[in-house]
Amino acid sequence: MKRAIAALAVTAVAVVLLARYETHPPAKPPKPERAARAPAPPPPGVKVGEGPLLTTPFSSIQVRAELTRGRLSGVQTLSLSGADEHTRAINARAEPILREEALLAGDADIDVVSGATYTSESWIESLRAAIRAARRD
Repeated sequence: MKRAIAALAVTAVAVVLLARYETHPPAKPPKPERAARAPAPPPPGVKVGEGPLLTTPFSSIQVRAELTRGRLSGVQTLSLSGADEHTRAINARAEPILREEALLAGDADIDVVSGATYTSESWIESLRAAIRAARRD
């Protein structure tokens, strides 16, 4: 009987301790957001244009395009911010895919990245405007 009472008491203490145990996600240093910076002057024969700063319900996005002989030869994301950690992770995954696809296509006629529709649509729209601006110069 004494053993049963002792086992019950130890079990009760363990349950109370486990119920009060708090977990926290591992702390990660915050990633700095991309900020607009003064771009270097383009090489001769390269036209540059900047798209507008566009906002989604979750992000703000701005793209810069470089054209060589009318074809997209460089893309720089000037601004890409996210409202929360989840959005920043989506943006960080989608941006290099969008940039690579645009450079391969040579223009802004690319598909959205699955799971990052808002980011993709705004990024592509800013890129299209940047290409138009570069062609006007």
